[in-house]
Amino acid sequence: MKKYSLYSIILIIAVYVVWANTDLASGAAGFNYEISFFSYGSDSKKGNLIGVEPFMTPEDYSSPKKFLDKTESYFLKAKEQGWTGEKTIFVFPEYYATWLVVSEEKSSLYSSPDLGSGMLYFILRNPFKFLFYFLSSKEKDPVQAAIFKTKSERMKEIYEQTFAELSKKYGVTVLAGSIVLPSPSVQSGKIKLDIDRGLYNTSFVFGKEGAVLGESIRKKFLTEDEKPFLDISSEPGAVVDTPAGKLGVLVCADSWYPESYQNLRIKRADLIAVPSYINRGEETVWDKPWAGYNGEKNPSDVDFRDIGKITEGEAWKKYALESRALKSGFKNGINVFLQGKLWNLGSDGNAFILRNGKAETVPASDHNKNRIYNVWL
Repeated sequence: MKKYSLYSIILIIAVYVVWANTDLASGAAGFNYEISFFSYGSDSKKGNLIGVEPFMTPEDYSSPKKFLDKTESYFLKAKEQGWTGEKTIFVFPEYYATWLVVSEEKSSLYSSPDLGSGMLYFILRNPFKFLFYFLSSKEKDPVQAAIFKTKSERMKEIYEQTFAELSKKYGVTVLAGSIVLPSPSVQSGKIKLDIDRGLYNTSFVFGKEGAVLGESIRKKFLTEDEKPFLDISSEPGAVVDTPAGKLGVLVCADSWYPESYQNLRIKRADLIAVPSYINRGEETVWDKPWAGYNGEKNPSDVDFRDIGKITEGEAWKKYALESRALKSGFKNGINVFLQGKLWNLGSDGNAFILRNGKAETVPASDHNKNRIYNVWL
């Protein structure tokens, strides 16, 4: 009887190993992406911002090769237009690299109808690491925390390899969008993690030699969805020296608070980049009534009569980059939004552009939200 029990255990383990290592995502990819492009101003030799609003699907994150090729497609399009140079700064949106958490997993994860069922495949394929981080988690949401910590080192590797390669290949500076990582730091131009500490919504700037410039840029003002598993930065915003000037970075909601711009002024930023992502669980919220600030108290200058009266898009225009940056004396900046269909998660938003102290008109489009914007400084 014991002999048969042993055989049964061995058989179960063997079946699981085969299941966990078959039907994995293919690495094949290509550059067949339709990208709309827009340009503002003319080349004055002072440099330019290239904002990227990518339309992403789960399949785009399924392998390092697919993520690299999708990301490079925006660099190729910009180069075709003659926009790239040593003073060029690419700006990718918030959470652009966060979904690398699902890279190199089973194909069934990417075709799942919703995120919850997709992550079940993730947990089943990574049971021991997930269970370890789940049981040791101090976060209010131990499931999300454990999922990201399970894959954090590999996420960091793909993220760093992708943007180091592309920034060096095209000779440009890149604000690489944000990614969720455990207490990241920068040592000698490389990203280092402290797996035993908290998770942050963080971004990094890569220089034209492929090394990380400055420090980890962490989000301070978290939304209600982020608070259960993310830690906050000690201050909003960071400034990084680039060939086009001092780049101030505010991650999404940080751009809604006056103190963020005060911090960038103190640090003598010349221009501002805001990577953003909107997910309210609906396909579109941009033209729907604004529900007010999400996660933190409204600043004192907010008109409470606007809540429920103006639209989400109008609120971004009135209380985020376009209005607050101009009031703070900044003349150039860009705010881009992650677009896509990621399982049952919605996405929305429309870019905001400041050039020479004036707001540019950005065309809205329901046809193609896979876009890049060039802003000559």
